[in-house]
Amino acid sequence: MSVTLESLATCFQGILPAQLFTCSFDGIPNAAYLSHVEYVDPTHVALSFQFFNKSRRNISENPSALVQVTDPDTGQGWQLRLRYVRSETSGPLFDRMALRIEAIASYCGLKGIFKLRAADVYEVLAIEKALEEAGFEGPAALNPVFTTRALQELSVRVNCADSLEKLLDSILRGLDESFGFSHSAILAPTEEEGVLVTIATRGYPESGVGAEVRFGEGIAGVVAEARKPIRVSGLIRGMLYAYAMHRDAEQAAAGVRRRRIPMPGLPNPESQLGVPLIVRGELIGVLYLESEAPYRFHEEDKASIELLGSYLAIALQNMQLQERSTDAAAEVPTPAPVRRPGVKPARNGAAARARRDVVYYAGDECILLDGEYLIRSLPAKILWRLLMARESTGRNEFTNRELRLDKSLNLPEWKDNLESRLILLRRRLDEKCPDIRLVPRARGRFALELGCDVALSLRP
Repeated sequence: MSVTLESLATCFQGILPAQLFTCSFDGIPNAAYLSHVEYVDPTHVALSFQFFNKSRRNISENPSALVQVTDPDTGQGWQLRLRYVRSETSGPLFDRMALRIEAIASYCGLKGIFKLRAADVYEVLAIEKALEEAGFEGPAALNPVFTTRALQELSVRVNCADSLEKLLDSILRGLDESFGFSHSAILAPTEEEGVLVTIATRGYPESGVGAEVRFGEGIAGVVAEARKPIRVSGLIRGMLYAYAMHRDAEQAAAGVRRRRIPMPGLPNPESQLGVPLIVRGELIGVLYLESEAPYRFHEEDKASIELLGSYLAIALQNMQLQERSTDAAAEVPTPAPVRRPGVKPARNGAAARARRDVVYYAGDECILLDGEYLIRSLPAKILWRLLMARESTGRNEFTNRELRLDKSLNLPEWKDNLESRLILLRRRLDEKCPDIRLVPRARGRFALELGCDVALSLRP
């Protein structure tokens, strides 16, 4: 073949729908759209078997087929003449195709409904140009973005960061300014098994810090569950395909929906990328990128994507370990002032200040501020502990060390990720209630500063 399957890599990203043509034994043709055509090796492709019963019946009678794909960069159409070989319902090929389909289905809220039934493998007998879809001349619409220079620039930013918070910001800023990825987020595992929490974002009107994603939910959740990178191009087409095939499917009853912060996202993403951040088998977090440009993440960037994830995971873990060890070594105990009855903590500023109602729901481990949801889980417990300590003793300075030793917080002895939870809490307060602030004082030490009066209430 003068044209190779490797040279048609862009055609297999699902940006433009493929068409499958089959014919029954008695000569009746059938045409159907495909959600996915997967490159297998230099002489084979795989087609997703999901709903096309007529096509499947035709193949069982006549194993010959034709698939037409289109290069999104040039507009050139290509026809692949195929011969059916086998179906796979497990193994690396099936898992790879199922993961992509599951990611799109999860994003649409159709997880568990829109599923791959088999990966049908076909031998490619010939590749021909589709004359009715002749391509245009000119360079590809987008060049690969994971260049050596961009990786070097990001590395410099990472090496200059001297705290976990600065490191998170440096990573996302570097991805924006060096790579052009203007919409991104970093999520980290929480104390609750199978749940991620958003600890840093860039490019969105609402930061979404504190937004939770369960494993298997959306692109980031599927990445965390599978621990593999996922690139999705032409996402909107995939979503429309999912809805078209299941427009009458009903949402499963899931009980009472708990309070949660919405995950930020583009209204019309055409490309999404999720990268697991893993160090020696431990999931440190997930890097999530999205774009309104189709095919933003190229096939030839796959190795660079995986390398980037490994590098960022090591950088984040090293910073967490460094901050924890330095905090313990540098900490100086702070004597707790004894508050006398009837004496209120000194105020800064005007005598009359705003009043904020802070309610902690112990059963849900969440805090509502003036009736609006603020945060839950460990960050909520930390904030409540700080506010109660200030209320009872007048203290306004605290240390990371004492939080780690506080049995009421139930922090694990190792890998407690306290620093990332404090970052999450501080950013959430900055966004929703600037009158309550956590201000760093020194390594491992911070102050609780109130620009308002607070009324504390504990609920079951």
